[in-house]
Amino acid sequence: MPLPREDVYFSFVPFGCAPPLPPPAAGELGSLGGYMFRFFKELYLTGFTLLYKIPGGTPHSKTGTSVPVVALFEVAFLAGVSSWIDIFIGERFLLSSSNSLASHKIVFLLFFIALSLVNYHILITRGHGIKFEREFNNLEKSRRILLVMSCCGLMLATIAFFICSRLAYQRFFHI
Repeated sequence: MPLPREDVYFSFVPFGCAPPLPPPAAGELGSLGGYMFRFFKELYLTGFTLLYKIPGGTPHSKTGTSVPVVALFEVAFLAGVSSWIDIFIGERFLLSSSNSLASHKIVFLLFFIALSLVNYHILITRGHGIKFEREFNNLEKSRRILLVMSCCGLMLATIAFFICSRLAYQRFFHI
């Protein structure tokens, strides 16, 4: 495969007007990564859609509840990862700024607020979540079932990972 020409891909163009990169060819190693990235992006949007479609409330209140729940799952995953990093390092480093439970709560509250704002920007302000929610019913039935089951499985796996990570952390550090 020939290399892309520099004048096409690296020339000065106004912000937001850069030409799109060509998709990876079918035989390239990166093509599987592109499909996996797309699948995980659709899982993220499906999680928002499932929470948004819970009956009751106005569209504004649905966005106010679905975006923080998505951020809560992300914080639970990050808390599990930070627990395992501390275990592998062998000392209480990431979750221990002053060895008090209050500092952990403040750190995770700040992570939660930051992730909620980022998710609100992506899903609501930029409209990716709302657009996917409107198009969700038009997907093939098999694809919808795959996305819903995979999303629910990922949510359950995140909860299990968080609980197991915290139990291992407490056991390792004799808390």
